[in-house]
Amino acid sequence: MAQGNLVFSVIPLLIVLVPLLATLGTMLADKYRPDLRNVVVIAGAAIPFLLVVLMYPAVNRGEVLYLFLNVLPPTGMEFRVDILSLYMALLFGFFNIILAVYSLGYFKDKQEGKIYFYFMMPAMAGALGVVLSGNLFTLFLFFEFMSIMFFPLVTYKATPQAYAAGLKFFFMTIIAGIAFFWGIAIMYSTVGDLSFGSGGLVATATPLLLIAFICFLISFGIKSAMIPLHFWMPDAYAAATTPAAALSSAIMLKTGVFGLIRVFHDIFGLSFIQETGWNNILIVLALISAVYGSICAFAQDDFNRRLAYSGIAQVGYMLLGIALLTSTAMIGTVYHVMAHAFMKGCMFLCAGVIYVNTGKTKISELRGVGMQMPVTMLAFTISAVSAVGIPPFNVFVTKWYLGLGAFSAEMPLIIGILLLSSILNAAYYFPISINAFLGCRELKNIERKRLKLQPLRMIPVMILAVGAFIFTLAPVNWPLNLARAVAQLFFN
Repeated sequence: MAQGNLVFSVIPLLIVLVPLLATLGTMLADKYRPDLRNVVVIAGAAIPFLLVVLMYPAVNRGEVLYLFLNVLPPTGMEFRVDILSLYMALLFGFFNIILAVYSLGYFKDKQEGKIYFYFMMPAMAGALGVVLSGNLFTLFLFFEFMSIMFFPLVTYKATPQAYAAGLKFFFMTIIAGIAFFWGIAIMYSTVGDLSFGSGGLVATATPLLLIAFICFLISFGIKSAMIPLHFWMPDAYAAATTPAAALSSAIMLKTGVFGLIRVFHDIFGLSFIQETGWNNILIVLALISAVYGSICAFAQDDFNRRLAYSGIAQVGYMLLGIALLTSTAMIGTVYHVMAHAFMKGCMFLCAGVIYVNTGKTKISELRGVGMQMPVTMLAFTISAVSAVGIPPFNVFVTKWYLGLGAFSAEMPLIIGILLLSSILNAAYYFPISINAFLGCRELKNIERKRLKLQPLRMIPVMILAVGAFIFTLAPVNWPLNLARAVAQLFFN
């Protein structure tokens, strides 16, 4: 693994602290200056992104930004920003802004969404902390903090369904935390180190290390909704507010993917995983996720539940790219982190716009809605086409590189499974758009004033829809270049 020179920097710490300070600022604004609340929320989202951008030149030159805080012995808190961390932080920071703006427009008044921001911004701080971590212990702390902050967002509607979904999420979070902790304990007792950047900390396989590996699979598998650890997600997405579901889909699921990349390449190491063949466990689970998620999506009439099961299939692509242990497959995984965020994030935001304007949450109720909200349904359709993997949309690039990775790993049958998943995606997404534009055009029980475009909701939707294809049409595909740099970091 190629590693750059370590350069001291406090920027990673500031990136995590700003959303936490913004949360306090939002509370104070709500109490003393309500007119400044929205400004504080936007600033709390924008400043971390700008700080990440400031790190880009140095990291792009091959430097690794580093900060060690001598607290919480024996490992301490460690921040480390290489090209993978930068890529993930840029994505998270951007979507933090998108979701903050959208959330301000989603909630009808400041009082309704008041407490939401008290948990959304700390959850974002935790997600950013995860991808900026320099060792497993620091990652564990932010991982758990992020999950705890997301729990109130699941139960935010305060309905019986929300409480049931929140309880399920809470128990799965506990299981993930225990598994993560045991994996860390085993690794530290075995090798005495948890730091990233060495290309692997172990050399000889033992039954205890296999247990640690399985613990990490369980913990990060729960967070990424990998089969069979997925069952918290459909209920949580259906019960939570749409901005919270979009936050989890676009950002929080990716922390599980990020964690597995670190475990595979920084903790166990590429050569060790290749020798032991433990990656085959993840290959099987990833392929099952890709197919099972798509099949289950067919049976869902609830809009958010269909998107949730589809997300399980999409995460299967990311996990597959990790497990294949090839450079091209890793490019597919890292690129799909971005492609899925734009595509599925846009879909969730569209579902939220439809709900706020019409009160509809069922797919069977969406006939003719495209005639009422053409911009929203056009954005959804663009995202649906991207999900199928049709060129020139982002997911086509993902599947292209995953296919190349499957050939490199001498597993060509995987290409057939990817094709099957694409067909299933088309089968359960395209009818939604067809019915929305060509179905019944009657306007029933809908107030005309609610059908007007609301900028704070629609601007994020349109940005994400354009993002589903703009990178592949640009002269330079910037996310793809970063994905190649990440693959080079681990496979050089």
